[in-house]
Amino acid sequence: MKRNPRNFVHRHVSGKVLMICSGMSLAAVAAGAQMHKVEAPKKVTRAVGVYEWTGDLNKPTAARLVPVTVFINGRLEDAGVYMARPEPFALQVGVTYEVDQAGKPLGVLNLDSAKDIVTRRSATDDNPVSAWYGYGTFVLPSAEKPSHLKVSTSPSVIVSSGHDTASADDDKPHLARRAGSESGGETPSSSTPAAGTTNPAPAGDSDRPTLSRRTGDTTSTASNAPSSPTPTVGADDNDRPTLRHRDPATNAKPKKQQDGGAVIPLSTSLNDDPNRPTMRRGKPLGEISVTPLTGIPAGLHQTAAVSDATSPEEHDFTRAWDSPAEHDKILQAMEALARPRIESYIAANHLSLTDPALTPPPPAASAARSSRVRKPAPAPAPVVPLADEQLSGYELTYGGLPTFVYSAEATVFSGGPVYVTMVAQALPAGNLQVSLVSVTDAAHLDRTPWFRFVDAVDPDDSHRASLLFELRAQGSRQFALYRLITANAEQSFVTGIIE
Repeated sequence: MKRNPRNFVHRHVSGKVLMICSGMSLAAVAAGAQMHKVEAPKKVTRAVGVYEWTGDLNKPTAARLVPVTVFINGRLEDAGVYMARPEPFALQVGVTYEVDQAGKPLGVLNLDSAKDIVTRRSATDDNPVSAWYGYGTFVLPSAEKPSHLKVSTSPSVIVSSGHDTASADDDKPHLARRAGSESGGETPSSSTPAAGTTNPAPAGDSDRPTLSRRTGDTTSTASNAPSSPTPTVGADDNDRPTLRHRDPATNAKPKKQQDGGAVIPLSTSLNDDPNRPTMRRGKPLGEISVTPLTGIPAGLHQTAAVSDATSPEEHDFTRAWDSPAEHDKILQAMEALARPRIESYIAANHLSLTDPALTPPPPAASAARSSRVRKPAPAPAPVVPLADEQLSGYELTYGGLPTFVYSAEATVFSGGPVYVTMVAQALPAGNLQVSLVSVTDAAHLDRTPWFRFVDAVDPDDSHRASLLFELRAQGSRQFALYRLITANAEQSFVTGIIE
C-alpha cells in the first residue's frame, strides 16, 4: 500500500505538537506547585481570667483577677500554677487584661501586684489549699473624641486664570509666567548663585520650597567617615512567650523643650533627674485603683478577662434578641424544660417545697362511709416557684446555632434553694435541644457543685467561644470551660481547687 506523504507529515507534526503541549502543561503545573506558599501556623499565647468585683463596674468598691487558663504551645494550661516563679506567668506585674463581656471590651486591667492567698490554716492541715489572685488598676475605655470638623456652607468656585474666557480651551492647563520673567535674556550673575549663599524665594511666591547649602567641609568629612554597625545588646528571644504589657511610653515623663534663650540650664539640674519624686493631685482620668477583694461576698459580679500577646480583632459573641416577644418565648420554653428536672431532683432527695406543719392533713376515713361515696381526687402538685431567672443568648461560632444559657433558683423548705443551670441550642426546626443541665441544692454542693455561668470567651483565638462556668462547692470552687461541638457540651478544661 502506498503511503500518502501528506498524511504522514500531518500525523508526525501533530504528534510533536501534542508532545510539546503536554510538556508545557506539565511545566506549568510544576511551576504552579513551586509557586504555592504554605504559611506557618500562627503562634498564639493567650491568658484567660475571671474579673470579680463588687459595686459598680465603672467604680468598683473591691476587685481582683482570678487566673484560669493559659493557651501556649497549642494546649491549655492552668494559669494559677503555670510557671509560678513565684507568681504565675499570667499574673506578672505589668501584664494587661482586657475585661470583656462575651468578647465586647468593657475596660483594661493593669496588674500591679499578685498575692498567694491562703484562706484556711489549721493544726491538722499541713498543706492548705491556696489561690493566686491579681490586683491592679482598672482603666475605663476612652470615649471617642467628637469631631470638630464642620461642613462648609459655601461651595467651591472655579476662578478664571485671566486668559480668554470665551475661548474653547478653558479646560486645558495654562502656563503662567512669573513677574519679571518677560525678558528673554538672563544674566549669569542671576542664574549662578555664589558659593556659601542661599537662593532666596522669588518675590510673590511665599509657598515655594527653597534649598540651602551647608557651609564648610563638615559634609564631606561626615560623608567620607566609615560607618560602624551598632551591635544590639540584650535582644529578646523571638520564641519567648509574652503577654500584653503596658506601654512604658505612656508612663514616661515628657521631655522638657529647651527654648532659644541665652540661659542654658546645666546637665546636672534637679529638674532633669529621672529619679526625682513628683507629686500630682488626684488620679489620671479613667484610672481607678481598686481595693483588693477578699472572700466571696454577696453581690459578687463576674466576667471574663483576656490577655494576648497581640491585639486581635474584636469578636462579639452576643446574640441580639429579635424582639421582646422572642425573649419571652425562649424563657417560657426554658422554664418548661427546667421544671420537670427540678421536681425530679426534689423527689429523689426527699425535699419539700412547703413546710409540712403548715400543710393540712388529709381527711380521716369514716367507718360509716357508704361504699357509694367516691374518694376525693388527689391535690395537684404545687408548681415549682422559680426566682432569680437569667437568660442569655450567644452565637459561639460564625453562622452557628443560637445558644441559650438559663439559670434559676427554686426555694424549698428543707435543704436550701435548688439551683438549676441549663444550656440549650435552637435547632432549625424551631425546637430547643438541651446540651447541658445541672441541678443541685445548697445542702449537697460537695456532691454536685453549683454551675454558675460566668461568660462566653475564646480561650485560644480560634473565633470559637467556650462557656466559662464557676463550679462552686461548699468551701471551694473551680473554673471550667465547656465547648459545644456536638449535641452535648463537652468539658475542655477545669482548673485546680480554689478556696
